[in-house]
Amino acid sequence: MIRFIMSVTCVLAMAMSQPVLAAKQDYKCFINSSAKGHQVVFYRWDSKDLQQKAASLVGKQRTDNKGKKYFIKSVEECVPLSEEFSSKQAKAQDKRTLR
Repeated sequence: MIRFIMSVTCVLAMAMSQPVLAAKQDYKCFINSSAKGHQVVFYRWDSKDLQQKAASLVGKQRTDNKGKKYFIKSVEECVPLSEEFSSKQAKAQDKRTLR
């Protein structure tokens, strides 16, 4: 009986010591890039890190389908994948973007 209680106590202690994982969510961002102009790009981030991740996109290097490299000049807006952008230009570009 004592072994059972000790093993249950150990299991509970290990379960409580594990960090709580933040929920990941899919986002779409309306960006302005050096080679392609305005476009919609997709990311999967922890929901608590949205502002930091969006801000860190500026200056990031991306590669197009042909292997040509280009940079993100600005991030206009990032929203969850299921929501709509607020600007008309972003909404129009989103409708033309393949998923």
